[in-house]
Amino acid sequence: MTTEFAKAVGPFSAATPVHRASEMFTASTFLNSPDLLVRHESRAAENRGRFAVLERTVVGADWVRARLNPPEHRVTLYGFKGGVGRSTATLMLAKHLADLGLCVLVADLDLESPGIGELLQNTIALPKHGLVDYLVESAVGNQAGLELVSRSEVIKSPGNGEVWLLPADGAPIRPHATDEWSPAKRDYLAKLNRVYTEIPGGPDGPKTLADRLEEALAEAERQVAERSRKPDVTLLDSRAGIHDIAAIAITRLSGFSFLFATDNPHTWTGYRALFEQWRQLTNDRLNNLRQRLRMVAAMVPDSAAERYLSGFRDNAQQCFADTLYDEMSPTDVDAFNFGPEDEQAPHAPLPILFHAGLVGLNHLAAPDWYSSHLIREAYDQFVTTATELIVEEST
Repeated sequence: MTTEFAKAVGPFSAATPVHRASEMFTASTFLNSPDLLVRHESRAAENRGRFAVLERTVVGADWVRARLNPPEHRVTLYGFKGGVGRSTATLMLAKHLADLGLCVLVADLDLESPGIGELLQNTIALPKHGLVDYLVESAVGNQAGLELVSRSEVIKSPGNGEVWLLPADGAPIRPHATDEWSPAKRDYLAKLNRVYTEIPGGPDGPKTLADRLEEALAEAERQVAERSRKPDVTLLDSRAGIHDIAAIAITRLSGFSFLFATDNPHTWTGYRALFEQWRQLTNDRLNNLRQRLRMVAAMVPDSAAERYLSGFRDNAQQCFADTLYDEMSPTDVDAFNFGPEDEQAPHAPLPILFHAGLVGLNHLAAPDWYSSHLIREAYDQFVTTATELIVEEST
């Protein structure tokens, strides 16, 4: 059997490809892994065998580690491809929520390409530390006393509304009063290299990146509550693509996710591949996850919005129907399935109109850019409907 297995696996076979559980030092690590996918299990009483697959991937495992009860007050904004205006939409949504009197925390999870921090806060008003600092210092037990949040001086709302920021990186270091501000002195890249290391565990096993991100968000929320009040909503500006942080944000850290897309074949190929991964989840986890998704049509051309959104809706519905929607019979009223025109469906797009003024925007030269009538109009339907979904989900 060993020879046949090695031949079938080919170059991916180890020197000794077959091991008995009784010969393993910690067989339970493999047999009880949450990532174990059972492909076949015998129903016969006299034969209780099973065939299962455990993909020991370096990247992407968290896409199929969906949490059953993620925090409902947290919301992820994600795009399979970058450059779709996700960070700008995060700012506009945060402002809209704050204008309604809510306390909002925005967390920059795009560690390789941070940007929301600069949009939401003046450089010298950034907190001393950022998310990367917490992830690095918590690995060695030095996280106590880190200042992770600051209230936005850019977004100021009437009434009791507040916007707070957890940036990817903290304020630049200025050792002496006469020194220039210098972001390079923080060694951000050196810290980033240590962020993704899995920490060898204590009695509860290894501390994963997901565990450490959860701790960082909880600490940032605690600091906001200590300085003002508990955040009503935490917005996670996620990394694009199939990155582990994006997986963790959607499947484990947040109770709702907005999926940004433009209507092109590359986008739907990417989302289809991602959704097919989620089909591997157990029924309860799949049902939970797919009910907390909503598509966002980014960069909708104003001159042909209706036609563009019609095509987007059709392609999104087909993508969901091929992957996340149940096959439906006439008598199956409980199936998770939606028609193309259903405005409450996960595939129904929330539109953001394209605005040429946002291309190459210098927010420092135009600090009140987001108050422009045309820009507010471009984001109006998105922020209004997104707020309804967030408030409904949180309550």
